Amino acid sequence: MGELRIGNRERELAMGALDEHLREGRLEPGEYAERSAVASTARFRSEIDALFTDLPAPHPGHPCASAAVPRPDDGAEPVASSAPVGAPARPEELPELVAPLGARLGRHAGTLSALAPVLAVVLFVATGFRFPQVFLLVPVAIGLLAWLGHRHEG
Repeated sequence: MGELRIGNRERELAMGALDEHLREGRLEPGEYAERSAVASTARFRSEIDALFTDLPAPHPGHPCASAAVPRPDDGAEPVASSAPVGAPARPEELPELVAPLGARLGRHAGTLSALAPVLAVVLFVATGFRFPQVFLLVPVAIGLLAWLGHRHEG
């Protein structure tokens, strides 16, 4: 049997774990860049695992590593997952290390959308009232934030 392939979710989890190691000072920026490049293009679980052999936790979780999934309603005994072993896990089963930037922005889309006009006024004043086109960025920013919020709502 060949190696187990991974998907975008596993790559994101690995990059999130690498972010944490960089913040904690366990990785130098150059080494972080090298490992992140490998993580972003990895196709197999072994490629991801090799990035963390010399690092302590956190390591990226493998969403399909276990066939037992805890029930979210009672937290008691784990129950067997109905999904086949190679099938993608449901979002509530995936471990979270660090939320992707889009998810964090999406969660705060309302607040950031309210700040967009204020930022436009500040930029307009800072440029000496010469560039009223800056106000065209307001609907663009609000649209982008709304899209991120919709894309990452659970």
